[in-house]
Amino acid sequence: MIDKTTLAPIYWPLMSVPSVDTGGRCAVCGRYGPTEKHHIVWRSWGELYDQGRKLEKPTITLCGWGNTSGCHGLAHQRKLHFRVGESGRLEYLRTNSPVRYERALRMDGWRAVWMNPQ
Repeated sequence: MIDKTTLAPIYWPLMSVPSVDTGGRCAVCGRYGPTEKHHIVWRSWGELYDQGRKLEKPTITLCGWGNTSGCHGLAHQRKLHFRVGESGRLEYLRTNSPVRYERALRMDGWRAVWMNPQ
């Protein structure tokens, strides 16, 4: 079997960010637990290979449980999106209604995610 990239190029910049582990706080709203790790690049979007090696998808700590509550639920409802900003930092955008990623990238209101100082 030949390893082949199936991830659309629009998502490739997100593969360059490190995972965000905020020590039990949500990286978007700052709330403490319950939290879960969320794949910034959804598993269903495909895979990215570099010289035959599959790249691991970065994750981010979000509040909520399952795919229905908190910021984790918003992400699965397509109301919370992530991108790499001009500064190279990970940013998020919350929307009131579900929005496809391509449209979200053209919208205003992106903010830097909360990073745990270590």
